[in-house]
Amino acid sequence: METRNLKNIERRIKEIAKDYESRGFEVTINPRQSKLPNFLKGFEPDIIAIGESESVVIEVKSKSHINELKRYEELANNIAERKNWRFELVFTNPQEQQITTSSERTLDLNDIKKRISDINALKSAKQFSAAFLLGWATLEAAIRLKLKNENIDSTNKATLSIIKTTFSLGLINQQDYKKLDRLNNVRNYLIHGFDQSIDSNLLDELLSVIKYLIGESQESNMYAWLDGINLEGYEEIYSLYRTVADKEDFGIFNIEEIGNKILISVPHLDDVLELNSEEERKQFADLIETEYMDDMDAESWYGFKRAMEKDD
Repeated sequence: METRNLKNIERRIKEIAKDYESRGFEVTINPRQSKLPNFLKGFEPDIIAIGESESVVIEVKSKSHINELKRYEELANNIAERKNWRFELVFTNPQEQQITTSSERTLDLNDIKKRISDINALKSAKQFSAAFLLGWATLEAAIRLKLKNENIDSTNKATLSIIKTTFSLGLINQQDYKKLDRLNNVRNYLIHGFDQSIDSNLLDELLSVIKYLIGESQESNMYAWLDGINLEGYEEIYSLYRTVADKEDFGIFNIEEIGNKILISVPHLDDVLELNSEEERKQFADLIETEYMDDMDAESWYGFKRAMEKDD
């Protein structure tokens, strides 16, 4: 395994060096200490790429070095303080092997939470590509854990297969399913060496699905609240949507702002949905539209439902 990791690292170093050379950078692989600027003395980078407008320090590691993230985060911050210098951390992605035995241990909830912290550390260090690859692996672990908790065996099943299974069982919504399909395309381009623009927004999308799967996102709270109020009929669905979208009481639903909080409630129920921002309020309105309104806008859906009722 270690030999294979080393070969993957060596191959990736050559690929990255060739890419930077094609863009006009002066590239040195495994530069000697005498060739390093003073602020890099004592560090042994895999690649230094010197360009006209920027210079890049590049380190290539296998996923087994994830526990060294803190060290690289500090290094990235130090390099970023130097004018026209940046740090790039690249993780190799060895060819995936099919899981062939049920004895393979699925990451548990604590493992996944630790991974989320690692992803955020990479994100803070602006190592977006590395964070995305680790994020995708964590997503797979979260899906497999979710299926395991539902007593569904995901052994020997490919990633797209378990995503489809999760959607078909209603464990993720259509919006998240489409999101994962799009993010999977990004992942495929990235691991096959194509240039992909990864930013913090893309990582936030990925993290939001992971957190939802483990029950730690605001979206999961929204779904739990909807399950608790048990909406009956299109009138209640529409009333809730109008309450959230217009920020005004509508039908049986109340909305109230207290400080930075937005509270949505139903008089006969004790459970109150607490939203923390305008962004979350808009997210909740979109969620209602997506889940209940058959891909129609709210007014068209409501008009259609009323017309159908009259016909009956």
